[in-house]
Amino acid sequence: MGLSKPTKLRVAIIGAGVSGLCSALFLRRLGHDVTVFEKDKSIKSEGAGIQITSNGLHILEKLDLCKLVVQAGLKPNNLCLYDEDDFKRIGSLELLNGLKHRYGRSFIALHRPLLIKILFQKVKAEKIKVKFGSRALPLITHDEKNVSISYKGEEIKKDLIVVADGVSSGWKKTIFTEIKARSISQAAYRFLVSKRNLPSIFSQNNINLFFGRGRHFVTYPTGNKDMINFVFCKREKSYLVNDWKEKVTKQQFFKDFELNDCLRICLSNVKTVYRWPIIESGLPSAIHKKNVVLVGDAAHGMLPYLAQGANKALEDSWELAKCIKTYPLDLNKSLKKYSEERIKRIKKLDKVSRLNEKVYHLEQKVIRAVFLFFLSCMISLVPKAFFKRLDWIYSYKG
Repeated sequence: MGLSKPTKLRVAIIGAGVSGLCSALFLRRLGHDVTVFEKDKSIKSEGAGIQITSNGLHILEKLDLCKLVVQAGLKPNNLCLYDEDDFKRIGSLELLNGLKHRYGRSFIALHRPLLIKILFQKVKAEKIKVKFGSRALPLITHDEKNVSISYKGEEIKKDLIVVADGVSSGWKKTIFTEIKARSISQAAYRFLVSKRNLPSIFSQNNINLFFGRGRHFVTYPTGNKDMINFVFCKREKSYLVNDWKEKVTKQQFFKDFELNDCLRICLSNVKTVYRWPIIESGLPSAIHKKNVVLVGDAAHGMLPYLAQGANKALEDSWELAKCIKTYPLDLNKSLKKYSEERIKRIKKLDKVSRLNEKVYHLEQKVIRAVFLFFLSCMISLVPKAFFKRLDWIYSYKG
């Protein structure tokens, strides 16, 4: 007896961010009927800089978008490490050729809206339906096997609902109630500055990482009109937030971060500063339930100290489509396989990211001095060791 014909799934994607748009593209390529639901009236043009490493570029290559993304961004030359106290240089790691030789690709820094624009243009070219301007909410009835969608007062039934609505996912809070949010203990301040207003230490084509006491900051180019992305992160007492981000005055930022005079002068032309609480969720035991599956930050919010947020979203979208393709006649088996495989990687990413938080934010003077000295020696003597510990991340090919 021959196998039954694979089912053409009716798929809803909740959210038009990186993971949502990529999931839509991969699932459409498998022949499924895909509709994207985005609460905003259009694709957002706001956002900060992101980094796409070799593992993310490999996924974009599967969508024939790698070349466009590389052209839209910049390839940083070096990773430069500094002590924030006196801007003393700890060491420098060559990136451009070293990473390409090690992983087959150099990684890219770019403005997030540029990536979203490229993905959305591809979605339109594939004639994937996108519904803007209203929230698609979960509709759960006890007598139904699957979850439905409540949209503009109507019930919409789908075979598969891919939730990609971000770290503050309303769907996750409603359906995956067992996944609890961790207390917010970190905050990030983000803004873009034209390199024309910055000294050479910031305006060169490098990623700069400054180690501070209980805090750190990172700068890198974005490929967007010579703009440099600044991200300041610090430890804070646990608190609750109502919004994913808030606009703060430059004076409030200076007060909260207590910058030295040199850096204050460098940032005198900053107009808008956004403060983002770094929202984490507990490590999930599963990221699927019934006909609902989580991707991207909705699947797991973690500390951003590996610069893997966008890459994790890209990996999720590919792995979900791959599992559905592997088990075309059994959606539940597909989602279970996806959940198991992604949680293994999420746990490893979370562990390393939390370790990075500790070393980035050392507060005791002696321990901090010893660590920075060790880091300086490692970079000068065995620079390859710096990235060797991360091979399992960057060598991912799906």
